Amino acid sequence: MDRHVYELGKEYRDTGGATRPDDEFLAWINLDRRGMRNMGGIRPLNFHHLKAPAHAAIVLVTHERSRGSSSNPWEDLVDLPHGRIVYWGDAKRDKRGLDEFIGNRALRAAHDQVLDDNRALIPPILHFSKPSAGRVRFNGLCVIDRLEMTWFEDGGHPVRNYRVHLTVLDESDVDVEWLHRRMKAQDVASLSGDGPDAWRRYQAGYVDRLRIWAASIRDAVQQLPEEGSRDSAVLEQLTNMNPTEFEAATVAMFRELDDVQHSITRTRPTADGGFDFYGHFTLPPPLRYEIDFLGEAKKFARGTAVSPRYVSRLVARLARGQYGIFVTTSYFTKQAQEEVVVDGYPTTLIAGADIVRMMRELRIARGGEISRTWLKAVESEMLEQTGKKG
Repeated sequence: MDRHVYELGKEYRDTGGATRPDDEFLAWINLDRRGMRNMGGIRPLNFHHLKAPAHAAIVLVTHERSRGSSSNPWEDLVDLPHGRIVYWGDAKRDKRGLDEFIGNRALRAAHDQVLDDNRALIPPILHFSKPSAGRVRFNGLCVIDRLEMTWFEDGGHPVRNYRVHLTVLDESDVDVEWLHRRMKAQDVASLSGDGPDAWRRYQAGYVDRLRIWAASIRDAVQQLPEEGSRDSAVLEQLTNMNPTEFEAATVAMFRELDDVQHSITRTRPTADGGFDFYGHFTLPPPLRYEIDFLGEAKKFARGTAVSPRYVSRLVARLARGQYGIFVTTSYFTKQAQEEVVVDGYPTTLIAGADIVRMMRELRIARGGEISRTWLKAVESEMLEQTGKKG
């Protein structure tokens, strides 16, 4: 029998049949024609002999959709450079309850084992993207970080669903035979101490997160969403705002971030001291250290680059110990980035593609547009600050 291995970032044939000789997805993973069905995005692999409150493994599939394709309210976030994936459950707009969906039950059962710290029965999760019909791309071996229950709108109807946060382990490949051994397990003890190195370390209590090195200096293509894409449509909405609206939207977006405790305030349109917002980050306990920051939010057309003079102006206003954040709907020139990287300025540059990525992660943007409810809230706050409301 040939050895089948899934390598990080590599694509494989998905011809839709477990018995087809050219299939590298169902046919590879299934054992004795049993295991994974050709179904939706969440595909649990059952134990063949062992009776356990979880599964042998779970396969997740994210369908990459182009602009203009059919609506998909559950848009996943795949962030391999930082080793994380945010994946939605399989609830739909019908009369079934949250846990009546097969995929949701599998995620809930897996998360229960995480909460109990029952490492032997926590199922490994393999994540794939589907870039086109008949192809899947392997994004890595994952474990559950946390599972949350939230609401989302599907065609104007509120739907309750799970959203799972995954950590991608620092593992370059996964041998399918390991999955088969888990499926054939006769007892729980045989599940421990087997599998890839990063998985064995996870069972021992260590999490080796995947970190993909990314170039410090990015070109324009890397800083902007693809033209004609849904991300490009979201960026166009931001570009069509007036400068004051964009500043308010930027501040409102940062306020949605909850990974690090922070406060942020938008300056008034006049006498703002040359920056658009300010605030501080508070590092979590036991450090509790505060870092003050100043920021600029500048709206430029897609083809208008941010030159070094804009970045230098922000850097010049930073006092000792302060941090700078520069946000733009466009992109930064090579020289502007080099000033920050080479000279070691304490400044973060956030380009158009970065803004859209943040908005998607925060569920502010869906499909090709920004949430209207969120925009109305931003507008209301902006009117209050300028004294035009009430």
